[in-house]
Amino acid sequence: MAFDVKVHLKSVQKADNMADINHTDTDGRLSVSSGNRFLLRFDTTDENGGVTSTSVKSTDGEHITVIRKGTANTKMEFDADTPTPFLYSTPIGTLGFMLRTDEISLILDESPSLSLIMRYQLYNNGEIVSENRIEITAV
Repeated sequence: MAFDVKVHLKSVQKADNMADINHTDTDGRLSVSSGNRFLLRFDTTDENGGVTSTSVKSTDGEHITVIRKGTANTKMEFDADTPTPFLYSTPIGTLGFMLRTDEISLILDESPSLSLIMRYQLYNNGEIVSENRIEITAV
């Protein structure tokens, strides 16, 4: 069963001794079932009016998939045991990255509510690009 929720997203990206912190509040749709299975969908609008649709899902609470479609498109697989490659596609080209997950913390309730924290590092050609943290709450 799916429920309308309020979504708060906080993202922190650290690169070259600088931090970029973003907060976003939006409406979304959350489906929760047993065994830490969930699907969260929400849309965000950037400063130019472009809309990005995001889906965050897991079937076990230990592996998280984030799919973003809009001006830029990507599918990121978060797995604390295995670094995962992904492509970041934009209108001017596609970049290849490697993602290394340091932490996945999930609290899921069938009421429904979701609290998800992911810490990870991005690499390009074997070099670290940034250290990142995403916090998502949906209630």
